[in-house]
Amino acid sequence: MVPVDASNESGALTLRQRADDLHERARLGGVFYLFSWLLTATFGAGWNHYPLASTLLALAFLALMLARVLVRRRYLAQPQWAAASMRWQWLVLVATAALWSACACWALLDAAFAGARNVVLIASVSLAMAFAQIFAVNPRLSLLGTCTVYLPMAAVVSFSDHDFGLAMVLLLTGVYLVAVIGRSHREYEGKLELDAQLREQRDRFATQSRTDALTGIANRGHFQAGLDAAVADARAGGDPVALLIADLDHFKSVNDRHGHAAGDRVLREVAALLRENFVGEDVLVARLGGEEFAVLVAAPNIEGVALLAETFRARLARKRIELDDGTRLEITVSLGLARFSHELHAAGDALYAEADAALYRAKAAGRNRLEAA
Repeated sequence: MVPVDASNESGALTLRQRADDLHERARLGGVFYLFSWLLTATFGAGWNHYPLASTLLALAFLALMLARVLVRRRYLAQPQWAAASMRWQWLVLVATAALWSACACWALLDAAFAGARNVVLIASVSLAMAFAQIFAVNPRLSLLGTCTVYLPMAAVVSFSDHDFGLAMVLLLTGVYLVAVIGRSHREYEGKLELDAQLREQRDRFATQSRTDALTGIANRGHFQAGLDAAVADARAGGDPVALLIADLDHFKSVNDRHGHAAGDRVLREVAALLRENFVGEDVLVARLGGEEFAVLVAAPNIEGVALLAETFRARLARKRIELDDGTRLEITVSLGLARFSHELHAAGDALYAEADAALYRAKAAGRNRLEAA
């Protein structure tokens, strides 16, 4: 029943978003490595010359593809595993890149794969480009994976073909891949920053919609929602709930004699004292409007709530609220307390009406007192 903490743990949310993005981007990529090897083995006659090795490599690519899926699945089942899951996913990604690099170099150096040379070149460039663009969520690991896929192939082609023009094209492509990683990472970080700002703005608006602007405690709308939920929970067999309504005595005279700024000062001081006196996750302190406040407590022992209410009343009566001009005001409060009953309270409004009736009895009996229904 307490207001939601506006801090929203931004760092943890950003970590979750990074994990979400990494696993989603890794989900389908493994199949392209598998298909690239199948094409290489097919067009390079790998099945004829090296049937066992070709089959084992296909199975290895299949296993790495499944590993991506399994790591992602565990993360989705255990989101708290975000950081560890990213380390495992990167391990799988780089291992896949290393396996392809070894296969590509083998195919380029072995004459038995001559028919698949163009397949290997195009696949290596495509896989490196995909790694650079898709996995720039971490620039260092993205660079590692891209270089693992691309550089061995480029080195083998450049030194074995003695083709200066091809070597220059491969060099320029490598430089472009590095630039792609930097650009993609900047775009990704910009997206994360924008998302964080949007979350912060959303949380700020949500907090403002639940909070009384003057006192910083819950407003009437938040209180009403909390009251309805607490009574519904109590009727369903949850914790019983007690409602305390507080109304400042003769508050109008404060505004009339000292001005509305003084009245606002009093309201803030009273709200602060209420929060000091009623603490816990099962407590909702709210300003209902004007000089009226409410405290909703999930508590099986109404005597304990009454004791807290009396403590608050006595503390406020002893307190002297000092204004800017040095004037010290004595403020008292009348309190009405009611506890949920299955027989009497079908909804939150019924419990509120009973607490309100108790409050008016306290007013009629001379103010500065607590009346319980």
